[in-house]
Amino acid sequence: MSCANMTNMEKSLTTLADEAENGDMNSAHALCYRYSNGMSAPQDDEQAFKWCTLAAATQNPKSMTLLADLYYEGRGVEQDYNKAAKLYYYAAERGIEKAMFMLYHHFHNGYGVARDETEANYYLNRAADRKYMPAIKLKQELLLQ
Repeated sequence: MSCANMTNMEKSLTTLADEAENGDMNSAHALCYRYSNGMSAPQDDEQAFKWCTLAAATQNPKSMTLLADLYYEGRGVEQDYNKAAKLYYYAAERGIEKAMFMLYHHFHNGYGVARDETEANYYLNRAADRKYMPAIKLKQELLLQ
């Protein structure tokens, strides 16, 4: 974790909210992460959606991935695979391994996109090549079938 992230983890929710409302998108992302995961804050899907939406509007790929997770799971917002897939795509193209892995699931299952095994495997391989453990494990499981 970077020094900037450690600083944000030590800040109170009130301080982060004040900073985010005054344009600090690192603070908005920190709130997005905390509320989404219940880390140093109660898990609160509505608050997570609020802050993830704000932070993702700046094209922050990590925030976009967290926002995509909320759409994918229907947490704090109505489930929308199409919106989730678009956000994951943007984040995957900017190197976020989890987004690549989630695009595998979207293409494999036809969630918000046309079912396409070639695309699914492309994103699974990209995530695994970048050492994303869930992708590596899934590839190993698929080889055993």
